[in-house]
Amino acid sequence: MRLLKYISLLLLAFYANVSFAQNYKFLWGVDNQTVFDNREGDQTYAPQQTIFFTRLSPTVGVQIMGEHKLVAGTHYIQPIGIGYKDNKFIPTAYYSFKHTAQKDSTYRKWTVCFGMIPRRLMSLNGSYGRSTMDDMQQRQLPAILWSDSMDYYNPNIRGILLQCEKRSAFHELTLDWRSLQSAEQREAFNVNYNFEKWFNNPFFFGGNAQLNHLAKRNPAPEGEGVNDDMFLYPYVGADFAKHTAFDQLYLKAGYAVSFDRCRAIGDWEVDGGVLAEFGLLWKKIGIKETLYAGDGQFPLYPMYGSLLNMGDPHYQSKFYSLTSVYSPIVCNEYINFGATLDFHATKEGMSCYQRVVLKVNLGNVDN
Repeated sequence: MRLLKYISLLLLAFYANVSFAQNYKFLWGVDNQTVFDNREGDQTYAPQQTIFFTRLSPTVGVQIMGEHKLVAGTHYIQPIGIGYKDNKFIPTAYYSFKHTAQKDSTYRKWTVCFGMIPRRLMSLNGSYGRSTMDDMQQRQLPAILWSDSMDYYNPNIRGILLQCEKRSAFHELTLDWRSLQSAEQREAFNVNYNFEKWFNNPFFFGGNAQLNHLAKRNPAPEGEGVNDDMFLYPYVGADFAKHTAFDQLYLKAGYAVSFDRCRAIGDWEVDGGVLAEFGLLWKKIGIKETLYAGDGQFPLYPMYGSLLNMGDPHYQSKFYSLTSVYSPIVCNEYINFGATLDFHATKEGMSCYQRVVLKVNLGNVDN
């Protein structure tokens, strides 16, 4: 009887394991990024410096019933040339739910993520630039909201990522809780909403919106105030790549307006200007031009810097032109490697950035 009991327990465990195995899938991934970014020229808004680092991001996880994922890992960021003094580990741990519904001519895909979520899971805004050919030039948010310097050392969304994709439209909402209030640090978070709607013809329209909040410490020093920053950027554009021999050819333009306030000082300050972007890529040569003209943005940047405003500081100028000449030397499913020359021009001066970027992504965790 005892032997029969043991055999029954073993059979029960075996069948339970087989049933579970049919509903889960082991996930793994290794993401690596190496950046050399040498910055020279005018220092009115950004210092001369050389950024050189490598970031290794291993992850493991499990996919359950095809729609649910639990993933954990880390980002290991190592500056090159200074040994191990300033290296940094940033944990990754998140839950993801993805559901695709397709009925007749309708299509809709939902993605929901909670936790410490890699920014690479954010979708590239827009129907233009979907090809991996120009991955080096695509940003997940406009540079006026999220600079490349911030992207280098902040690889995670710390909170929530929501996405909804249809056949002709895309919506994305993120909550990034950057800092929890304490006696040493201020509460800081931002909410971003991005959408785009495109048509069968070349035209599309969309927008970016942001709410950025910087609270006081607790207890707060005398005179320290709460700070708010809101941003809206509706735009229209056209993508001509399908109708030409170019791999990419698009134009978009809109009006960028921000609302900033330091509650300890006074009322809202409203700043706005025209923001336009042009992109062209043919085989291994690409050009991207971003032009801003209007009021200087980020009025509180001299006080709080990137703690409040995380966009490129050049947008403090009333005129800003960024001309990027780049070459996607190697671009495929696993590797993106290329070089870029960025020419920054403001009313105050000019600077030139030389960048070489290598991105490697292996595994099935992002699929």
